[in-house]
Amino acid sequence: MIAKSRLKEYNSKDTIAAIATPLAASALGVIKISGRESLPIISKIFKSVKNKNLKTAKTFTLHYGWIIERPKIKNQKSKIVDEVLVSVMKAPNSYTKEDVVEVSCHGGVVILDKILKLILKHGSRMALPGEFTYRALINGRIDLLQAEGVAAAIEAKTSQALEEASFQLQGLRSKKTLLLKEKVKDLFVETESLINFPEEEAKISYSELEKKIIHLMKEFKGLLSGSKTAKILREGIRCVICGKANAGKSTLFNRLLREERVIVSKIPGTTRDVIEETIQVKGLPLRIFDTAGILEPGDLIESQAIDKANEIFSQADLVIMVLDGFKKLNSQDYLLLNKAKDKNTLVVINKSDLVQKIEIKKILPFGFDIVKMSALKNIGLKDLEDSIYRLVLSGPIKRENLIFLNSYQQTALETAQQDLCRALECLKQKQTIDFINICLKDCLESLGRLNGEVLTEEILESIFGRFCIGK
Repeated sequence: MIAKSRLKEYNSKDTIAAIATPLAASALGVIKISGRESLPIISKIFKSVKNKNLKTAKTFTLHYGWIIERPKIKNQKSKIVDEVLVSVMKAPNSYTKEDVVEVSCHGGVVILDKILKLILKHGSRMALPGEFTYRALINGRIDLLQAEGVAAAIEAKTSQALEEASFQLQGLRSKKTLLLKEKVKDLFVETESLINFPEEEAKISYSELEKKIIHLMKEFKGLLSGSKTAKILREGIRCVICGKANAGKSTLFNRLLREERVIVSKIPGTTRDVIEETIQVKGLPLRIFDTAGILEPGDLIESQAIDKANEIFSQADLVIMVLDGFKKLNSQDYLLLNKAKDKNTLVVINKSDLVQKIEIKKILPFGFDIVKMSALKNIGLKDLEDSIYRLVLSGPIKRENLIFLNSYQQTALETAQQDLCRALECLKQKQTIDFINICLKDCLESLGRLNGEVLTEEILESIFGRFCIGK
């Protein structure tokens, strides 16, 4: 989180600079400058091959030349630091809506550090985390939802997550929430007119008002469901593969990875630790854990592995319970099934290529989804992945409802829905229109916090505290 004092340091009058690419040896590195002194500063340290003065350069132009360090003593020659390309983007047509300069140089750590120090020396200060995007927000180029879209794009773990983040970055999700707010505002205005002009013929009846609120609540429900899906796309889900020894957990783990990541043996208890990998299942990022088991240990090392497996199990968003289809259920299987009954669990009956001895009817009362497969023969993997996707998302999600929210925005949306629920409850209880009007007003204020019409220190901390320097 940004310290409270840090927000006061976000002085928009300063010209700021930062390295925008990772500090590592690479082909290219980029340093970004934003503010009213951007062009004067770069003009002091850049020598164009065409001897062009960047102070008078046109916007969206690219200039080739050298970054130079001028001598401290007269009559000495300037030192060439690096061969560069300089991009000029003048206000208001830039990321921050200020004059912005980007220096593309070679990606050496020493080179980047040297050029940045020269920029700072000539009148810029070091940018704070997220300050470029903060300026884009306060200067009106983006709203709060788009700022969160920037964070979601940077943090995207899959191509689907990146695609959805780009929609939010373009402002498509902002339009969705603003349209929703307009609908709430229309109801608020109608209730205001009923309060202020009770003698006039009402334009809307209580029954019509109830229908409109119920319809709006469905839209809120869709957005909240979409935000949960977006959270899964961004963060992934913790998926634990568990089962008794030699049920085929590690073989299944390898199949999901499409590689032989874990040693597989017929000897029970081969896996002695929790092994973690991240994969994609139909665009969903899955952090999958192959566990040593969660039953009785055979020795001290196995005991420690089982303790760790139990901890991972308790934190799991999804449990894949592997049962041996070639054997009848025993007390260990029932122990595992009972342990997983309160979790989001998918039962995999493995070894479907062999004669089936397992009693499926005894599993059905637990209410788990069941998939049959043979991990060894690679049979049924697609069915498993389809079931994982369906179980995680719990039904179809409209793409226009997929919205990335930080915790503050999530609370604002949930509060807005609760305000609407209170309005509906007031209607059902035949309370006066004043109470309904207050609930709708509260709903509007909550939606204002969602897209950034209301900006507080807490909101800014929730967004920009996660950003890196240079973004």
